[in-house]
Amino acid sequence: MLEVLVYPVAAVIKLWHWLLVHLLHMDASAAWVVSVILLVVTVRALVLPFAMAQYRVGRTSYLMRPHLARIEQEYGSATTPEAIAAEKRERKQVQEDHNYSLAAGCVPALVQFPVFIGLYRLLRWMAVPTDGDSHRIGILSDHDLETFRAATLFDAPLPAYVAMSPEHLAALGTTEAQVRAVALPMVVAAVIFTCTNLAISQLRNRSTLDWETAMTRKSYRFLWWMIPLVAVSLSTAGLADIVPVAILLYWVSNNLWTMTQTAALWAWTVRTMPSEEIHRQHWREAKARVAGEKEKRTERKRSRRALRRRALRHPSQAGEAFAQLRAEKQERKDEKAREKQERKELKKARDAATRQLARQRKAEKDA
Repeated sequence: MLEVLVYPVAAVIKLWHWLLVHLLHMDASAAWVVSVILLVVTVRALVLPFAMAQYRVGRTSYLMRPHLARIEQEYGSATTPEAIAAEKRERKQVQEDHNYSLAAGCVPALVQFPVFIGLYRLLRWMAVPTDGDSHRIGILSDHDLETFRAATLFDAPLPAYVAMSPEHLAALGTTEAQVRAVALPMVVAAVIFTCTNLAISQLRNRSTLDWETAMTRKSYRFLWWMIPLVAVSLSTAGLADIVPVAILLYWVSNNLWTMTQTAALWAWTVRTMPSEEIHRQHWREAKARVAGEKEKRTERKRSRRALRRRALRHPSQAGEAFAQLRAEKQERKDEKAREKQERKELKKARDAATRQLARQRKAEKDA
């Protein structure tokens, strides 16, 4: 499967190298370095329309949110086939008004991911002979692979990496100091570009965050914690793992493109799909509701801690304090059970109405 993904990418880097050597008369070694950068640019430019579509879908979801919330508020407790039908019509109308397509949000990711895998695997196979087939890769001949592995970037061979043994480094005609002098700045650059891109993405996500969805809030908070972990992981891999200079060159080029693309597409979607006061107001209200619920939970915790402290300070009142604590816990438990039961009954009634509506439509179609 990986070979299928690698072959078209191999054709692109072969084409760039041929053009640089035969038309621009560039040195073969320098041509491979430039070809890696141009390969990244070419592949990222080809999948750019899919990334743009993905951003548009995300922005559309944000713009539809207040309208869908109004429909949910109006029909959320409806249990008749007529009301369910009206809800479906209004939801469909909102999606049509905003040109929303669920498939448009899934296809870009499905297209981009295998392309990036093919790009990474090609450079890995070309740079590390033991990591893949040491013979030709797609239209890349044995001679192409030999010249690629002999190419250097600032006197550091493209297949070399910091953790390589001194014997292998000597065989490549270099030393650990030479490789580290090139690899370290590239690792630092890759980390900066990657973390900056993640921070920009987080700021973009926050501006349209669906505050009322618990999973979305948790993912948002989790990704902030991931940024320093990503920085440490990239630094460790770049300096202690089998990451050749060619892969570091790919990391720097690809992450620089990603960072620039994230900022540019964010500005583009905001400009071409501007929000209105209804969207900003809905965002603020949703955030305020979540903050209010959080404050209630915090207040309940404070109340329980106060009861425990009172029991410790006044042992004679411990029985009363713990009884009150148990009563509050039981009250909260009963409230949650009641809410859960209400949601369950409502879902059951709505499912029954949906099935009835489906039977009615089928009967109308058969008639």
